[in-house]
Amino acid sequence: MRAPHRHGRLRGGSGGRRWPVRLATVMLLALVIPVAGGSAAGATIRGGLVERSARPDSSTGTPRSSTASSTDEPGNPLFSSPVTVASSTSSGNPVAVSLTEVQAPAAGSSVVSVQGTLSTSVPQPLTDLRISLEIGSTPVGSRKELENLAKDIATARNRPYHNLSRTGGGGEQPLANPPIRGAAPVPFLIEGDLGTSAPPARGGVFPLRVRVYGSVGGQPKDAAIGAAYTFLVRSSGQQQQTPVAVVLPLADQPRLRSDSLLTDNELAKEVKPGGRLYRLLDTARSTVTADEGRPTVTLAVDPTLVQALLRMTQQGGYRYASPGGGVDGVKEPVNPDAAQFLSGIMHFADAGGAVIALPYGDADLAALVHAQKLDTVSYAVNTGLVVLHDLLKRDPQQTGTIAYPVDGLADTATVDVLRQLKVQTVLLDDRLLPPSRAVTYTPSAAVDLPTSAGPIRALRADHRLAEIATSYRQAANGPGAGTVLSRFRAELAMIAAELPDQPRAQVLALPRDWDPPIGWAEQVLGAVDSDYSTSAPLGELTSQYLPTAPRGTLVYPADAQARELPSSYLDAVTGVRDEALALGPVLCPPPKATPTCRVVDPMYNALVTATSVAWRGERMVDGVSLSQQVDGGVSAIRNGIQVVASRSVNLTSKHGLVPITLENNTDFEVTVVLAFSSTSHSRLRSPVRQTRILPPGQKAQIEIEVDAEGAGTFPLEIRRLNLSGQALSTDPPTRVLVRSTVYGAIATAITIGAVSVLLLAVVVRLARRLRPGARRTANATSGAPEPSGGGAATVSGAALPGHLGSLADADPPAVWRAPAAVSSGWSTGAPTADLSYVARRGKGVPPAAHGLDPGPSLDLGQHRDPDPRQDPGQGTAQDADPGREAATDQVPTRRRRSGP
Repeated sequence: MRAPHRHGRLRGGSGGRRWPVRLATVMLLALVIPVAGGSAAGATIRGGLVERSARPDSSTGTPRSSTASSTDEPGNPLFSSPVTVASSTSSGNPVAVSLTEVQAPAAGSSVVSVQGTLSTSVPQPLTDLRISLEIGSTPVGSRKELENLAKDIATARNRPYHNLSRTGGGGEQPLANPPIRGAAPVPFLIEGDLGTSAPPARGGVFPLRVRVYGSVGGQPKDAAIGAAYTFLVRSSGQQQQTPVAVVLPLADQPRLRSDSLLTDNELAKEVKPGGRLYRLLDTARSTVTADEGRPTVTLAVDPTLVQALLRMTQQGGYRYASPGGGVDGVKEPVNPDAAQFLSGIMHFADAGGAVIALPYGDADLAALVHAQKLDTVSYAVNTGLVVLHDLLKRDPQQTGTIAYPVDGLADTATVDVLRQLKVQTVLLDDRLLPPSRAVTYTPSAAVDLPTSAGPIRALRADHRLAEIATSYRQAANGPGAGTVLSRFRAELAMIAAELPDQPRAQVLALPRDWDPPIGWAEQVLGAVDSDYSTSAPLGELTSQYLPTAPRGTLVYPADAQARELPSSYLDAVTGVRDEALALGPVLCPPPKATPTCRVVDPMYNALVTATSVAWRGERMVDGVSLSQQVDGGVSAIRNGIQVVASRSVNLTSKHGLVPITLENNTDFEVTVVLAFSSTSHSRLRSPVRQTRILPPGQKAQIEIEVDAEGAGTFPLEIRRLNLSGQALSTDPPTRVLVRSTVYGAIATAITIGAVSVLLLAVVVRLARRLRPGARRTANATSGAPEPSGGGAATVSGAALPGHLGSLADADPPAVWRAPAAVSSGWSTGAPTADLSYVARRGKGVPPAAHGLDPGPSLDLGQHRDPDPRQDPGQGTAQDADPGREAATDQVPTRRRRSGP
């Protein structure tokens, strides 16, 4: 019976062990399924106000962002993917057609000219190739339709077209040289005459198509084997021109460190002939209006770029950091290209060109405002104006109070802060200020926004124009220059065609990191001046062209905020900045101005550049490197100022000195405030502060005066401060234990008082013992003879207990003992006793062996009748009054006994 019972228990135990596993499995599934579903759901929800999420692949946990402009953000709902310009029907076509130039009919002509190249990826030979030029039957009705045609090739293919007749006759032009796979593309040129087949003379934007026909591998193809789509602008010459203000940034990533070194030498490549910055500046100088003779492009200059170029032009050359260059870096001579670039900016301004300043270091203004770093925002905006003023020798107000945040992205709070900083105009992306739904045309760029400091003029930068202008990158699989430029012209023409009689100024704000192919920037800026548009200075848009349509409220998307520098990173940079600022009063105390004053400013500037938009996303590590370099310099100075002291100092008196040593191991003269404090302020007193000026590499011996109010061990803490009271180090203060053996004032007073009382008591006792006693002999009153030997003195025949009689009249006996019970008389402070005690002693009570013992029933205040049977030889008892002194017959004064 026991075996089955055991097996049953085993089965039950096995089932009991399984249920925790099952429970854990169910809980795991409950966790996994919602997480997976939440991830999928989160991937589909875009564009809403969402919480920032940390990158899983980032060790810092910062949100994912990118340094590219808004046009480079894939999948962005507000800032859509880059503009696509159709150049071929599909990647599967045997022939790829790329358009390099589309030339609209010149004045008085109806001929359209298209140039391009043909290439193939198929191995079969291409024969019997023919090319045709076709134009759409109807013009494009709106900018939205224009965008759809450019994005969707199928939409463009399905529109009705008709062939343009060749200038030499016929509709198709044969191609003598077919393209071969792997060989260079084959160029072509085709011209078509609009003639009578052209659309009505009212003008507009028309789709344009180039198609290629032929045989592939000897097999004729009925359909086209290649095609490209673009646009043609037919101007009527009757519409008013749209003013377009072009803003061209001259900016680069921050490269200037706090130790006067450049981070690298890449800037030398940017400003040399053919470099990116050189080409941009050369393009700006080439835009000169025919009537006024001044550039129409507005340059937005990065002040940090100016300072780096000035460093490269200093006498004696410059240095840049390199892994093999050591601490001092690699030395380079004076760079003439940098000097020429700076001269080009000054000549551009002298010629009347508008120059505005970007924030210093191109700081991430929106991120700084959201992180409450408003002092950094103020410094970046104002310092940018000052640097540009020093370069151009102009008043900062003349350079324009126009702010251009990165990509034109700023929310209401950022715009409000800029207005408080006296900024009058701000460039914003037009998608942040969408027009009302009732507006079906492109409104004017100018709009006034209310702020807490008054209205501010906002200029809407047309994002489509900027995206099209920067979409051409000369890529092999990308659109050709002619296709992109035709699309750019079509956008400008559509803006003018929406309201032909009402010009509405527009802004083309190009991105900071634009690197156009050689010659492309000139083509874009040249396309602005046409029959339907004209370039205009940015300053005219701030006053002349007023808003023409209502706008909605300022919209700032969540994905734009997600690309900002994270607050945790900005907090770390601010912490290093505060430590650097604390060194200002140490290295440059007011009002003295020394060369060391230039040490803190480069540190602060480098930390401002650490907040640049260039360090967004994965490039944040470069910003961290800049801040760490400053942190190392700050720590070297702070740690070079040391206080050296013994661990303990002994004081043998109330006043003493505590010696310490102040060391300056830096290369600068420092002014340090030493602050002293103790936890026992009432018992250890010292000066509160001492200010010392110490040359570089020197030491100073300092003795601190302290006063100890008592004995004990008291800690004395020494802190290093600047003149503003800020601590120079986060380390614990230097501590010295002061040991004092001196008594305190209270203890000394108590000791002196106790000794004085003791001495006084001794003196009084001695004085009483040395004073002659009162002669209370019997002969003083009755003439009775003095007792002989050690007998007791008598008064009128009564015995005086405890008194010896007159020692002055008779010599003392050889051996004499004082009575044990009563030790002294009145003069020695003994208690008062009844002199007739013997008379009052009861019958049959003998006196004590060593004196009279009154016994426990003694009552000094009670009067007793004398015993009539008393011996008459001892005198009459009633003759002696117990309350009076026998010698003087006076009542003695009772005295407190002071002796034993």
